Amino acid sequence: MALDSDARKIFDLILLGEDVCLAVNESNSFKVECGELGKRLEVYFMAAQDIVRNRTHQNLFCRLFTSRIATDFQKLFHVLDASVTDMEWVVSLYEPQNRGRSCCKTDNSVSPTALVWSCIANIEMGSSLDDRIEACDRLASLVRHKDEYKHIIVEGGVDSLMKLLKENCPLVAHIAAANTLCLLANEDNEGTIMKEMVSTFIKSLSKTSPISKQTQAADLVASIAELNPESKQHDLIRENIIWQLVILLSSEQSTLELKISCSKALWKLAQGSVSNCRTLTETKGMLCLATLVAKEQGELRYNCIMIIKEITSIAESDNGFRSSAFTSSSPAAKAVVDELLRVIKELDDTKLRVPAIKSIGSLARSFLARQSRVIGPLAARLGNTDQDVAMEAAIALKKFVSTDNYLCSEHSKSIIEFEGVPLLMKLLNSGDKSTHPHVLALICYLAQHDSNSNVLIKAGALTALQTIDPEVITEYRELETLVPHTISKLQSYLTVEQQQTESSTGIKQIFTKQSKAVVATIGGRLKLLY
Repeated sequence: MALDSDARKIFDLILLGEDVCLAVNESNSFKVECGELGKRLEVYFMAAQDIVRNRTHQNLFCRLFTSRIATDFQKLFHVLDASVTDMEWVVSLYEPQNRGRSCCKTDNSVSPTALVWSCIANIEMGSSLDDRIEACDRLASLVRHKDEYKHIIVEGGVDSLMKLLKENCPLVAHIAAANTLCLLANEDNEGTIMKEMVSTFIKSLSKTSPISKQTQAADLVASIAELNPESKQHDLIRENIIWQLVILLSSEQSTLELKISCSKALWKLAQGSVSNCRTLTETKGMLCLATLVAKEQGELRYNCIMIIKEITSIAESDNGFRSSAFTSSSPAAKAVVDELLRVIKELDDTKLRVPAIKSIGSLARSFLARQSRVIGPLAARLGNTDQDVAMEAAIALKKFVSTDNYLCSEHSKSIIEFEGVPLLMKLLNSGDKSTHPHVLALICYLAQHDSNSNVLIKAGALTALQTIDPEVITEYRELETLVPHTISKLQSYLTVEQQQTESSTGIKQIFTKQSKAVVATIGGRLKLLY
């Protein structure tokens, strides 16, 4: 009777399980999650049913060997206990007082599936926006640190995250959802997640969208590019988002706030990306940037200069891109350079001058020989009272005269002509110590050309190099060979100069003595004649 009673209880539970499975099939919300739940219940209850049937129909001989049956029951109990724990966890989500906390304060007994579901449930129906954001962040953390969660989240959480991304809610919630989606997109070989995200961005950035929605979408793109560098390299972003941002940046209908947001997004997309920078130069982006630097002020002008700085930085390291984007015949390139030089010469603003100088330095190998319009403003900034500006000028000029620039000799002559050496010595003697390595390197490169040696020696460069603090040389490997070589070169030049001077002095003395003798002889003969 005891066995029949236990069996009846188990069969009742199985019937209850079947009712749950039926309810799962009839559910209208959380279909994916409920479907997964139904599959797992079916497996567990089928296992229970098999064990009970086998136990009921066993003969006497089989009953003597009960260890295997006991093991099966223990395994089943363990699975059912885990399932009960998971179900309690999931059911607790529907209690208002627990919403928002369940996915953040975890119990070690909860399975990965239940933990993921709890976060997804909070994204869908969290009692506050903060709870929903916290659930997104928790999913992102799970994706980063545990591979076992990725598949579960992709299967059940993408739809909920996309739904939050498309909702009319504050930017911070969109950023939380987008960050998690970007992490999942890295695991999505088919690219469906990124396609849907980009489609959402394009729709929000279109001209038919309200300006407020366009602005928030641009801010979201900037955040994604900054927090998820891998995502900004995606072809869909390069081919669609950048073009749309440039259009909005150029549009007269765009507000200042929208232009600022678009410029920041383009800046973050350009950072470290050859493909994105190339796309920017292939559009009307360069001319647009030059125009905005000329006309605008404040944050918008700063962002545009920073975009240019990123583009020129890529050009410095990529010969192919530099030769295609910054040719001497390119109107867009010329317009950008002209505006950068105007900022360097006219705007007394360190925040703008420093990136402008960096940009010109990055293009050092693009300029033709004797570029006085470029060298002059940079040499003048060596005497700037702001040490950051003066140091960046020295760094930029160093790129013009370093040995890897095939026009280094011509550029060095221009620096000499624009009185760059006295300013360098003044900066070395009275400037901040952080500028010294760059100033010394520039002096050394100038000294590589014999025609500059006399100017450098007269300005005191040899003495400065001989008395430099040894720590400066050891800290900067570039100077370890440059400084000794330059000292030797200048000393050699000085020795030759002294020999030439002594030789010319001796010849002069001989000539003077001979002249005196000739005069004396002539004088004596004149006396005899008289």
